[in-house]
Amino acid sequence: MNAKKIKAILITMATVLISSKAFGAGKAQIEVTGKSQADKRIEFTFKTHPVGDLVINNEGPWKLEIISSGKIKFDKTEYKRTEWKEDVAGFTALGSAKKGNSETIKYKLVAFVCTKDKSQCFREVVEGSSKVSW
Repeated sequence: MNAKKIKAILITMATVLISSKAFGAGKAQIEVTGKSQADKRIEFTFKTHPVGDLVINNEGPWKLEIISSGKIKFDKTEYKRTEWKEDVAGFTALGSAKKGNSETIKYKLVAFVCTKDKSQCFREVVEGSSKVSW
Protein backbone atom coordinates (compact mmCIF):
# COMPACT_ATOMS: atom_id res chain seq x y z
CA MET A 1 0.00 0.00 0.00
CA ASN A 2 1.35 3.42 -0.86
CA ALA A 3 1.48 6.39 1.50
CA LYS A 4 -1.39 8.20 -0.27
CA LYS A 5 -3.73 5.25 0.18
CA ILE A 6 -2.76 4.83 3.85
CA LYS A 7 -3.36 8.54 4.47
CA ALA A 8 -6.80 8.33 2.81
CA ILE A 9 -7.73 5.32 4.96
CA LEU A 10 -6.59 7.08 8.15
CA ILE A 11 -8.57 10.21 7.29
CA THR A 12 -11.66 8.10 6.59
CA MET A 13 -11.27 6.23 9.89
CA ALA A 14 -10.85 9.50 11.83
CA THR A 15 -13.93 10.96 10.14
CA VAL A 16 -16.00 7.90 11.05
CA LEU A 17 -14.86 8.07 14.69
CA ILE A 18 -15.55 11.80 14.98
CA SER A 19 -18.96 11.59 13.29
CA SER A 20 -20.01 8.57 15.34
CA LYS A 21 -19.36 10.57 18.51
CA ALA A 22 -21.14 13.61 17.08
CA PHE A 23 -24.12 11.58 15.90
CA GLY A 24 -24.26 9.64 19.16
CA ALA A 25 -25.58 12.54 21.20
CA GLY A 26 -29.22 13.48 21.27
CA LYS A 27 -30.61 10.75 19.01
CA ALA A 28 -32.97 9.21 21.58
CA GLN A 29 -34.95 10.37 24.59
CA ILE A 30 -36.28 8.24 27.42
CA GLU A 31 -39.70 8.62 29.04
CA VAL A 32 -40.08 6.97 32.46
CA THR A 33 -43.54 6.29 33.89
CA GLY A 34 -44.84 4.38 36.90
CA LYS A 35 -48.10 2.48 37.30
CA SER A 36 -49.38 1.09 40.62
CA GLN A 37 -50.00 -2.64 40.82
CA ALA A 38 -51.23 -4.77 43.75
CA ASP A 39 -49.40 -4.92 47.13
CA LYS A 40 -47.19 -1.84 46.85
CA ARG A 41 -45.86 -3.09 43.50
CA ILE A 42 -45.10 -0.50 40.83
CA GLU A 43 -44.43 -1.20 37.16
CA PHE A 44 -41.98 1.31 35.71
CA THR A 45 -41.68 1.71 31.95
CA PHE A 46 -38.54 3.12 30.32
CA LYS A 47 -39.78 4.01 26.83
CA THR A 48 -37.42 5.13 24.07
CA HIS A 49 -38.41 7.92 21.69
CA PRO A 50 -36.16 8.42 18.65
CA VAL A 51 -35.47 12.05 17.82
CA GLY A 52 -36.47 13.56 14.47
CA ASP A 53 -36.87 11.15 11.56
CA LEU A 54 -34.97 8.33 13.26
CA VAL A 55 -36.56 4.96 14.02
CA ILE A 56 -35.94 2.30 16.67
CA ASN A 57 -33.47 -0.47 15.78
CA ASN A 58 -34.80 -3.51 17.65
CA GLU A 59 -31.77 -5.64 16.74
CA GLY A 60 -29.27 -3.64 18.80
CA PRO A 61 -27.89 -4.94 22.12
CA TRP A 62 -30.16 -2.77 24.27
CA LYS A 63 -29.37 -2.45 27.98
CA LEU A 64 -30.88 -0.65 30.98
CA GLU A 65 -29.10 -0.05 34.26
CA ILE A 66 -30.98 1.56 37.15
CA ILE A 67 -28.30 3.50 39.03
CA SER A 68 -30.30 4.88 41.95
CA SER A 69 -33.95 4.97 42.85
CA GLY A 70 -34.38 6.50 46.28
CA LYS A 71 -36.97 4.57 48.29
CA ILE A 72 -38.01 2.29 45.41
CA LYS A 73 -36.82 -1.29 45.79
CA PHE A 74 -36.46 -2.70 42.28
CA ASP A 75 -36.59 -6.48 41.77
CA LYS A 76 -33.43 -6.09 39.69
CA THR A 77 -31.37 -3.17 38.44
CA GLU A 78 -29.95 -4.46 35.13
CA TYR A 79 -31.91 -5.45 32.05
CA LYS A 80 -30.47 -6.80 28.79
CA ARG A 81 -31.57 -7.23 25.19
CA THR A 82 -33.54 -10.38 26.01
CA GLU A 83 -35.82 -8.26 28.25
CA TRP A 84 -36.32 -5.51 25.64
CA LYS A 85 -40.00 -5.12 24.71
CA GLU A 86 -40.59 -4.10 21.11
CA ASP A 87 -44.24 -3.20 21.76
CA VAL A 88 -43.12 -0.73 24.45
CA ALA A 89 -39.93 0.37 22.67
CA GLY A 90 -38.22 -0.04 25.99
CA PHE A 91 -38.03 -1.93 29.25
CA THR A 92 -40.45 -2.54 32.09
CA ALA A 93 -39.10 -2.93 35.62
CA LEU A 94 -41.00 -3.99 38.72
CA GLY A 95 -40.37 -2.43 42.09
CA SER A 96 -41.88 -1.90 45.52
CA ALA A 97 -42.74 1.47 47.02
CA LYS A 98 -45.57 3.26 48.80
CA LYS A 99 -48.50 3.94 46.49
CA GLY A 100 -49.33 7.51 45.50
CA ASN A 101 -45.75 8.65 45.79
CA SER A 102 -42.99 10.01 43.58
CA GLU A 103 -39.26 9.48 43.36
CA THR A 104 -36.33 10.37 41.13
CA ILE A 105 -34.85 7.44 39.25
CA LYS A 106 -31.35 7.68 37.78
CA TYR A 107 -30.60 5.34 34.91
CA LYS A 108 -28.32 4.53 32.01
CA LEU A 109 -29.96 3.15 28.88
CA VAL A 110 -28.11 1.97 25.78
CA ALA A 111 -30.41 2.54 22.79
CA PHE A 112 -30.10 1.93 19.05
CA VAL A 113 -31.74 4.07 16.38
CA CYS A 114 -31.42 4.30 12.60
CA THR A 115 -32.46 6.48 9.72
CA LYS A 116 -35.69 5.25 8.11
CA ASP A 117 -33.80 3.65 5.21
CA LYS A 118 -31.36 2.04 7.71
CA SER A 119 -28.40 3.55 5.85
CA GLN A 120 -27.06 4.95 9.16
CA CYS A 121 -27.51 3.53 12.63
CA PHE A 122 -26.48 5.03 15.95
CA ARG A 123 -25.73 3.68 19.41
CA GLU A 124 -27.03 6.15 21.97
CA VAL A 125 -26.09 6.00 25.65
CA VAL A 126 -28.65 8.00 27.61
CA GLU A 127 -27.67 8.74 31.19
CA GLY A 128 -30.52 10.54 32.83
CA SER A 129 -32.87 10.94 35.70
CA SER A 130 -36.63 11.24 35.82
CA LYS A 131 -38.98 12.19 38.62
CA VAL A 132 -41.74 9.59 38.44
CA SER A 133 -45.13 9.68 40.16
CA TRP A 134 -47.55 6.77 40.57
